[in-house]
Amino acid sequence: MPSSAPLAIATITIKARDKRAVARFWRDLLGYAVAPNHSESVLLRDPDGHGPAVLIQPTLEPSQGPGTHQIIHLDLRPADQRGAVTRALQLGATRADIGQAGDEGWVVLADPEGNVFCILESAAEHARRCADDPGSATPID
Repeated sequence: MPSSAPLAIATITIKARDKRAVARFWRDLLGYAVAPNHSESVLLRDPDGHGPAVLIQPTLEPSQGPGTHQIIHLDLRPADQRGAVTRALQLGATRADIGQAGDEGWVVLADPEGNVFCILESAAEHARRCADDPGSATPID
């Protein structure tokens, strides 16, 4: 039976047409710092390590208002990714194909109303994956 252990919010992802402007806003509002990552996105981290990371992800799609274009989705970091995915599916989630290759270290799901979220690999697995290549910070100023 899958684990019923609680999940921690690891990352809040915000889609933005102007990733640098949106990243500056959230960096300044939250007091976060730009951190290295492995994508075109801008990763912001709580300098105290307590709050979830904020990932500003570029998009070409304009927001059409509430309920028509998902601007934010949750990235959940469990201790056991496979168990958490199984539990989410049992609770009514469905797998979502957003063009991922399948080796990203996360599984994309949608809740019963179609809101997309990701279940990430464990923190230990992520650390192993990134040990040899810490990435680089995307300049925003």
